[in-house]
Amino acid sequence: RHSQRPARPPPGASSQRSRAAAMASSPSQGSRGSSPARRAEEEEMRVEAEEDERPSGDEDEEGEGEDLFGDNMAADYEDRPDLDRYDPEMLDDDADRHEVITADQRRAAEREMNRRDRLAGRRRPRSDPGTPGFPASSPGGTATASDPENGLSGAESAAATPRQARRAKRRRRSDRADFTSERDDDLEGEDEDEDVPESFYDLTHEKLEETLSKGHGIDKRLETKIRRCFQQFLLKFRMEGQAEARYPDLIRKMAEEDQKHLDVHFGHLQQWSAQLALWIADYPLQILPLLNMTLLTEAARKFGTYRNLVASEETELRVAIHSFPVQEPIRELSTRHLSRLVSVQGVVTKRTKVFNEVKRLYLRCAKCNFLSPAFEVASDKDLKPGACIECQSKGPWKVDRQQTLYQNHQKITIQESPSTVQPGKMPRSKEVILTGDQVDTIRPGDDLRLTGVYRCLYDAATNARTCFPVFKTEIFSVHMHRKGDVKLMEITDDKQQQILELAKDPNIRERLISSMAPSIYGMRHVKTAIALSMMSGQQKITAGKHRIRGDINTLIVGDPGLAKSQFLKYVEQTFPRAVYTTGKGASAVGLTAAVTRDENGEWGLEGGAMVLADDGMCLIDEFDKMNDNDRTSLHEAMEQQTISVSKAGIVATLKARCAVVAVANPTEGRYDPQRTFAQNVNLTDPILSRFDILCVLRDEADPVQDTRLADHVVCSHIRSHPDATAEDKAIKPKLQQKADFVEPIDQELLKYYIIYARQHVHPKVGDIDKEKLANFYRDLRAEAFRSGGQAMTARHVDSIVRLAEANARLELRQHVLAKDLDNAISTMLESFIQSQKHQVAEELCKKFSRYTAKAAPPHDQCMSLLERLFKAKLEQAKLARQGGNVELSEVSVEMADVVRQIEQDDLMDLNEANSFLRSARFQQNFRLEGERIFRVL
Repeated sequence: RHSQRPARPPPGASSQRSRAAAMASSPSQGSRGSSPARRAEEEEMRVEAEEDERPSGDEDEEGEGEDLFGDNMAADYEDRPDLDRYDPEMLDDDADRHEVITADQRRAAEREMNRRDRLAGRRRPRSDPGTPGFPASSPGGTATASDPENGLSGAESAAATPRQARRAKRRRRSDRADFTSERDDDLEGEDEDEDVPESFYDLTHEKLEETLSKGHGIDKRLETKIRRCFQQFLLKFRMEGQAEARYPDLIRKMAEEDQKHLDVHFGHLQQWSAQLALWIADYPLQILPLLNMTLLTEAARKFGTYRNLVASEETELRVAIHSFPVQEPIRELSTRHLSRLVSVQGVVTKRTKVFNEVKRLYLRCAKCNFLSPAFEVASDKDLKPGACIECQSKGPWKVDRQQTLYQNHQKITIQESPSTVQPGKMPRSKEVILTGDQVDTIRPGDDLRLTGVYRCLYDAATNARTCFPVFKTEIFSVHMHRKGDVKLMEITDDKQQQILELAKDPNIRERLISSMAPSIYGMRHVKTAIALSMMSGQQKITAGKHRIRGDINTLIVGDPGLAKSQFLKYVEQTFPRAVYTTGKGASAVGLTAAVTRDENGEWGLEGGAMVLADDGMCLIDEFDKMNDNDRTSLHEAMEQQTISVSKAGIVATLKARCAVVAVANPTEGRYDPQRTFAQNVNLTDPILSRFDILCVLRDEADPVQDTRLADHVVCSHIRSHPDATAEDKAIKPKLQQKADFVEPIDQELLKYYIIYARQHVHPKVGDIDKEKLANFYRDLRAEAFRSGGQAMTARHVDSIVRLAEANARLELRQHVLAKDLDNAISTMLESFIQSQKHQVAEELCKKFSRYTAKAAPPHDQCMSLLERLFKAKLEQAKLARQGGNVELSEVSVEMADVVRQIEQDDLMDLNEANSFLRSARFQQNFRLEGERIFRVL
């Protein structure tokens, strides 16, 4: 039956001819600088190809052959039962003789065969043709011992013609080329635990510069070596002092969070391979795609998610190089930086919408609807489809939108930071290209540190305008670090352990409050308000879909020279995301949002200070200098924490979830305690009711406090001098302030403590004294209507709950305790009392003392009581001497007066007062002589 079928030409004969002809017609890529042996080999191949093209009658495959579609074609496919069966003796279907292996055993066997074939391929060419259906990692040549050179057996070698010998020689060359290609792909199948010798990925003696300078691309051998070097870096790199490799854990974390990029420290690459790090800095456009492919291969080998991405070819992972050591100012970027890795810093001023950029294009012939191979789209490549493979037509073409792959594309404009611009010069800006998962991660106003590739593009518009070739420059983003984002800041395990140990301190609340703005003397109430604002409460969504804010707003009003603006600057430097602005220089649109036209004439939204401070803090100085209409625009932003815009056909709602800390001055320059709060401050009740805490600062004369303040300022100047020695930095004031018994927290650790509390602590209000809260609000509201001062509304009940949650966050607790409610009530009461007249304030302190008795520690209450008694004694002594000078050492307080005041106000138990008299804090500030108490000067 089979003899009736016409003879077919052997497979591969025509392909071998075409391959030889192609190699003869076009010289190889490296022929220009090849050796004489290489040129002789190419000349021999060209002669062989010419001989193959000559007609010959002694070989059937060179002739025209027979017509396969003749009249007897159907006879090849007729049913022949006598021939369509197998010899039973040739079948091995006895299952009992073979043990069934599991899938794991099969994979283990395949890995072992892979490893054996790779090792054999590295040492010598393999003689067997390979296992059918198994991907060979070594050349499956057909050479035997009879004629290993030509790949023919002894009988065939004797009868072979010269043309057949040349053809066998070409097959052997092709197999060698295939073997080289397969060896280059070995790193994709290498076992993770395999110890690859360093010589396999050592790049020390490689010369990439010479190859690229001649216009040639990276050859396959060097490309494989670079990829293997980066693969071993991901598997083996260890930081100094650590036993575990660093990047396998980061790859696992990347997979858990379903991220599309891996952050790689440039310094780590320098430690692993200085040559690879140098090539990344000098030739990022050629090297980074190889690193991306290597990362995708490693991730796909371990995680199924990325394995599916490899199969679908939808996207690729990105290696984000950061911490590049050389940082360039934007204005100094020039031609020497083109196509190199650069690191710049600036402020984002503009952001476009997200576009879909073609990444891999598929075209269909409009005549025959045949799908062409994929085109890798790049800005520096011309897209020339050529002719259709099916019908040889050169067009027209239509895009196959189903097969075509796209990627996200966005442009932002980064501008020099105002603080880095030299006086008298305008800040310069540069466009930055974001792709993939980088889009929409940056907002206007963000302070950005960017690592990217500085590249040039042909700009047709500029050329038409200037009439000579000009290239437009831009930065292709590789890695971005946004300063001040609480959610993006990572806390190491060591820092977390320090934070948790710090939270176990029973006096942690006092330490945190004393650590706020340590360079400012006193003002405990303001420091408490700032600490609570930084911590904030917990936002909630009610059953009616109404959102209750968790941020705490604070208003500071006081006399000049009391460091109000210094508090704002401290918050700006300490809190990760804070926006500082002044009321005189900020308008309503500057604080909320503005509608502007872009360069194309289209309307767009630009966020103001409160929008830029989303998930942070907005600091407003000179709040009283703002126009009334501008302050009215803050009503929605401070309570609902949204900004609604309806202008120029744009209807939008922006998020402004930030805490507002505002500073204002009294209307007459100084705060008058004989007048009400509304008479001292030119602010309306609607805006005042949106502040949770009010702080009133009064510059009052106190000889003891003034002496300590002056000593504190002088010592601060000595410690802060640029040339201060270790001895100067350790100097302390002679007269210690009352909170010196509390050990302050390091400012860097304090910053991470705040970040950790906001990220991981979410206090719940459970079993608290609701009746106490209701009674306090009822009594305080009655006093507000009777005596004036700060207006108390239902918003202040929410404020007390937020303050209680913030107090719980200070101690890293997930639930609110009774003492948190007492501290919140004490803070709210102190704010209310400070806003009253002097005569009413003293009365309110006594009336509401039962609410604050448990809030402050007993020692703090004793200190406040003694200072109040000493101040009263000093005033009495001045009146007795008719304004004459009074020596502070002569002023004393009777012990009986102290006991009487404690019993009258029901502050504490007398045993607690006796323990305070024996404490180091009392001995630091006072001395006891018999039944009289004197100050320590």
